[in-house]
Amino acid sequence: MKTIYTIGHSIYKIEEFGGLLKQNQINTIVDVRSTPYSKFAPQYNKELLKQYLKQNAICYIYMGDMLGARYEDKNLLFDDGKVNFKKVQETKNFQDGILRLERGIDKGYNISLMCSEKEAFDCHRFGLISEFLSKILININHIYPDKIIPHKELEQRLLKKYEKKIPVVDLFHPNVSIEEQLKLAYELRNIDIAYNAITNEGDDE
Repeated sequence: MKTIYTIGHSIYKIEEFGGLLKQNQINTIVDVRSTPYSKFAPQYNKELLKQYLKQNAICYIYMGDMLGARYEDKNLLFDDGKVNFKKVQETKNFQDGILRLERGIDKGYNISLMCSEKEAFDCHRFGLISEFLSKILININHIYPDKIIPHKELEQRLLKKYEKKIPVVDLFHPNVSIEEQLKLAYELRNIDIAYNAITNEGDDE
């Protein structure tokens, strides 16, 4: 089964970040930030990061223009201005980005998606990108400082968080499937974390 990783650079010292990559044999970073710069951790500004990774024999690829979280196109937004992840996933641009990832995996690259959020659960790399990858049967592992969390584990957390807002199997919903529960839970997570093109808030990249 194809496997891909994700990581958030947070405010780690660059050496700590590099250590996590080496620890997990990552040789390719795919930057999925819409804006590849950081006010709080300038060591992760695109040019500096690319230079550091090159010095450590790690390839840097920018794909925030294909797999990022910020959009202004009204066709990709909910009425309140928040980005609709499902609409984004349907675009040719997004799907071309996914195809590039698949080709990279097929060529033997050990890839980690990178965004700014330390917690994958709060980031579009979980709710937008990983959700799509999991549906096409790609195994996803989320890198944390002290552990690796499988995507399925985060999905269980997702179901737990929204358990009072999604149908469960009972007398009134005897045929509810785990797939239906996850679909609704992802939609709720989308609303909670998505970038808002009107207020310019959300998805802190």
